[in-house]
Amino acid sequence: MKRRRFILLLTILGWSGLDAQPVWHGYVMQHTAFRVEKPQDALLLRTRLRLNSEYSGENIYGYASLDFLNDAAKSDQTTLNLKALYLDIYSNYLDWRIGKQQVVWGKADGYFINDIVNPLDLSYFLLQDFDDIRMATTLVKNRLHFGNQSLEVVFIPEFRPTRLNFSGDWGFARPDSVVFNQQLINPIIPGSYLKIPLSYADETIPRFSLRKAEWGLKLNTFVLGTDLSFIYLKIREDRPVYYKTMNFGQGGLPISINLRPTHPWLQFYGINFSRPTGMFVWRGEGGYFPHRFFDIENPTYLPAGGIVKKPFWQGMLGVDYQLTTNLDIGVQGIHEEIVDYESGIHEARRNNIGTLMLKGHFVNETVLPLLLTLYNFEDDSYLMRLMVDWNYADNFTISAGLDILGGKSSSLFGQFDRNDNLYFKIVYSF
Repeated sequence: MKRRRFILLLTILGWSGLDAQPVWHGYVMQHTAFRVEKPQDALLLRTRLRLNSEYSGENIYGYASLDFLNDAAKSDQTTLNLKALYLDIYSNYLDWRIGKQQVVWGKADGYFINDIVNPLDLSYFLLQDFDDIRMATTLVKNRLHFGNQSLEVVFIPEFRPTRLNFSGDWGFARPDSVVFNQQLINPIIPGSYLKIPLSYADETIPRFSLRKAEWGLKLNTFVLGTDLSFIYLKIREDRPVYYKTMNFGQGGLPISINLRPTHPWLQFYGINFSRPTGMFVWRGEGGYFPHRFFDIENPTYLPAGGIVKKPFWQGMLGVDYQLTTNLDIGVQGIHEEIVDYESGIHEARRNNIGTLMLKGHFVNETVLPLLLTLYNFEDDSYLMRLMVDWNYADNFTISAGLDILGGKSSSLFGQFDRNDNLYFKIVYSF
């Protein structure tokens, strides 16, 4: 209720100061994807109407975006989603953006390291457009600019968790039982292994709160030909961290474990840079959590909910280069690691991921091929996207593409190995 009142108040106050007529635009899209392997069924049968409205006034700007979506592969219902609703206020040194919006603070292609202000929609893994993967959140962002420097401040009273599926074609696997040595749980019981079922509670989302809001800072500067950014965030963990409680039966034997999803507070420090050097553009980013929460299969951690806190860091170094007048290439190396790792932690100790992106622009910028590949060297899993956009007219685009995922069933990309798909899009803009 508080969130609705907050958004309504922004709308009334903001739109009342806009003296121009609204500008309407949007698009209609048909997006179809078929599984390449058996049973060769439809993974997507999406029809989307995106309706955008813009208002402009003196030192003020308003934007709203509504999304009507029907996916016949999932259900016959059409859903309505408010994609964005915000108000911009400009002055000589300080700009404000208030409302439901996206904040982009990262440099990486196809991966999220410092770009963590908004939660992610992973209900279709990484195969949606990035504007749809990154979910808008109700927040206040201001930007103080002075010379070559600027300071961005975000204040986020609305918490939204990462959107995950745990069933269906794009469901993330999670165990339904664990195996313990009974003697480690109770020294009196002779040692034998016991399979214990798991019970997952429903997720409880923290309420909209001005007093317990997330917040962050981003300082942008330009030094010796290099764009630099320094980031600090105090946020909640977007993904659920499961607090575990063991239930015991007669004789002190464990009979089940309850898992309650939580979203604990985190601190995050990050840095971005980009620098052109001749024909190359170097860019990178790094992020560090003093502690992050991980599931661990170790009975000594059961009193603490079966969760262990460890430092965690990620980094990316990339370079972009124009191969020809019609073809650009981008290469990235990504490393992420849990510091002070312990055996029994569910997540891998480290990941080393390489990415390759080739972007073409041919026939007067009307034919736009793209190849994006992500390869995890630690578990030999991969994601590859090959697509071509044909801008048949200024307001009409036809696209075709192929998504390929592979690796072990327990790996990041390999868990969706069965979902290789061929897809088509038709977009009419107005």
